[in-house]
Amino acid sequence: MKLRICNRLKCFQGITLVETLITALIFAFLVGGVYLTLIVGIGSWQANDVRIELQQELRKSMDWMIGDLRQGGVSTITNVPADGNWYSTITFKTSTGVSNGNIVWSADTIQYVLSSNQLQRINGAQTKLIAQDIQSLQIRRQASTPSIVEVSLQDQKKTSTGHQINVTLNFKVELRN
Repeated sequence: MKLRICNRLKCFQGITLVETLITALIFAFLVGGVYLTLIVGIGSWQANDVRIELQQELRKSMDWMIGDLRQGGVSTITNVPADGNWYSTITFKTSTGVSNGNIVWSADTIQYVLSSNQLQRINGAQTKLIAQDIQSLQIRRQASTPSIVEVSLQDQKKTSTGHQINVTLNFKVELRN
């Protein structure tokens, strides 16, 4: 029902209180929907941002490990026997060249170890931080294929809204000799 106010010259039509309340209610639903969409979008953005960060850390770790392990030898790995069990660290030597048809191995060892959620590469007396937020480092070799090293890395971090993001990367590396 429209409100109609007239004076001597002209009539004015207005809106009633019920129409105003219905309009306000519809507007509130629209604003709430837009707000909810915005909140979900921000959460998704943050989760993807953290996931990308974790994937970059894992890829960086993988690149370092593959580069070193490809130069390693089956006989130079000291703490990951070819028994199919998972180990949390690996120590090995890399080749420095060939002399008289024989591979010459470095005097220093390279070790990958997880310490306080940080993947570290220890080469002789030098320690280098490779990646952060690493939750798990697992390495194994099978008896049937001792020249192949399997590596599993798990990364974990919370978003600013408290959602926990986990990323796992598995790869295999064939040793040099």
